[in-house]
Amino acid sequence: MRDAPPRYPQIVVLATDPDLLDRVLAVAAAAGVEPRVLPDAGAIRGLWAIADLVIVGLEVAPRLATLGLPRRDDVYLVAADDAGGEAPRWSGPLSAAVVLLPSGASWLTAAVADASGRRATDTRLAAFVGGSGGAGATTCAAALAYLAARAGRSTLLIDVDPRGGGIDLVLGAEEEPGWRWPRLERASGHLGELAGQLPRVEGVDLLSMPRLAGVAPAELPAEAIRAVLLAGLRDYDLVVADLPRVPTEAGAEVLRRADRTYLVVSGEIRGLAAARQTLTELNGACGPVSAVLRTRPSGQVDEETVSAGLAVEVVAAFQDEAAVSRAADRGEPPGRAPRSSLTRACRRLLDDLDTADDLVESRPGPGRAA
Repeated sequence: MRDAPPRYPQIVVLATDPDLLDRVLAVAAAAGVEPRVLPDAGAIRGLWAIADLVIVGLEVAPRLATLGLPRRDDVYLVAADDAGGEAPRWSGPLSAAVVLLPSGASWLTAAVADASGRRATDTRLAAFVGGSGGAGATTCAAALAYLAARAGRSTLLIDVDPRGGGIDLVLGAEEEPGWRWPRLERASGHLGELAGQLPRVEGVDLLSMPRLAGVAPAELPAEAIRAVLLAGLRDYDLVVADLPRVPTEAGAEVLRRADRTYLVVSGEIRGLAAARQTLTELNGACGPVSAVLRTRPSGQVDEETVSAGLAVEVVAAFQDEAAVSRAADRGEPPGRAPRSSLTRACRRLLDDLDTADDLVESRPGPGRAA
């Protein structure tokens, strides 16, 4: 059976006012997107349900409202700054957000870029998955985020594991004010800047799971993680995601966008066996997977054994260190000790992420066939 051809995002523009259309096309160009411009309202019927984003000029809104089209998300009604008083009248019938131009050009540019799945070319997304329980994926993700922030990179750390207990605990941020996932679990489409809304510790913005006594953890909606990822990839230099071992729709959203997926392997025979099973579940969900080895005092499994047993590259290794555990108990971020093996391993991961350009076009993602 032949694979379906790649589906590219469609940004549809319906505007007949020349000046307004020029401003919309300038916004699309700034986002690196070539939209499909329609000649009249009737031409939108076949595209209304499948377009990723629809931009409607105020001058065609009355005609569009008479077509009886179903309500949908990601519709933007644009008008000139000096004609904005009329726009709210048509916002409700079209279920559209109003954007005034040119004052709202930067906001609309971000929305178009989000819908197209584009990101800044130097932004990186690193995903961490534990090969087994207690392998150290969360610690490694937090340490990488901490070191990146110390190196001057704007960094977002996202907790995608509803059963992980909350990654804010790892960074000692449980008392820090800011949004947690309950505030964003209904998010969809385009989000504004997350910076300034989330807890920040040691330069790291983090989005953590809640801890609700007596309430079973709930899986994140795929639409919510998608919206957060697009905002993060637009506004940060590095986004680090800590994923659950069990496949979820939210985890799949991260994996298909990740520049690097790191499988953290516990250095004993059972840990290697569990990692092999986890790797099987990752295959096809993301680009190439690399291993990070957490060596154990027993020394049962070394880098060569992991590489041979999993048929993946081991890009870094770190040891069990009592000092790291004691620091975590004090609420200190992992990676703070400059000479620890964890810190050295995460520095190697930062170098590895800087070489990820070759994977940007090949990873599964929005508008690409997996």
